[in-house]
Amino acid sequence: MSNLIRSRIWKGKPGGSGGSGSGSGFNGQRNITRQTPGIVGYDPNTTTVVAFLENVFYPPVAPIAAISINNPIREIGAPNDFTLSWEVTEQSNAITGISVDGTPVSPTGGNQSGTMGGDLSDSIGVHTFDMSVTDGTLTGEASCTLQFLPGFYYGTTDKDGSGSAPILDSDILALTEELRNDYRKTFSTFGGGGKHLIFAFPSTFGTPRFTINGLVNTAFTLVRDTTDFSNYWEFTQPYDVWVSNEVYNSPLDSVILS
Repeated sequence: MSNLIRSRIWKGKPGGSGGSGSGSGFNGQRNITRQTPGIVGYDPNTTTVVAFLENVFYPPVAPIAAISINNPIREIGAPNDFTLSWEVTEQSNAITGISVDGTPVSPTGGNQSGTMGGDLSDSIGVHTFDMSVTDGTLTGEASCTLQFLPGFYYGTTDKDGSGSAPILDSDILALTEELRNDYRKTFSTFGGGGKHLIFAFPSTFGTPRFTINGLVNTAFTLVRDTTDFSNYWEFTQPYDVWVSNEVYNSPLDSVILS
């Protein structure tokens, strides 16, 4: 039955009256003049039967937007120049408008891509870049972010951080670094070599709890408390530095900061 109906809708006989019952063809160009049971209140956004069926079963699709940025995760203080790569894909209708980070781009009507560069006013925080594409009726949107994160440093040291053996910025910069927004991390097979454990991170992260091989360990000293630290890019912010009171000859199975 469905095949028969589909055939009559799309292959109606020329000249058929359809609505009167006197013709065998289907008049898809007949105007919609009354509400249809089952779809009362539905706005077909058209005036003819065939266009109505087209909208119901094959609704128009908005064009697709995509955008990305180079080096989306960077260290605080790193260079703030960027390049956006964008792309639009035509769907149901020709593309009539494109905007990338607030800048209009002349559309070709079809699929299109490009790049756009710029510079930020600072090298901290999170920056969002938006784009949109329209066919005059439907709109597609996309966004991407560039985030500047502080360094979280960890490793081992011969120094205990005391007055006679202070932890300098150069000591911190020689450690392994990850860009993070907290100190929470689990290490496996960590430390050893007859050295102290050391961790350095922004003071705003707070005070960690150390767990070594499954047991809470309080034998750590805050050897730098909210002191200025300058990273590789010479960006300065308050840092805390924690050093283990003990030295460990063999690597530890598990070290957790929580």
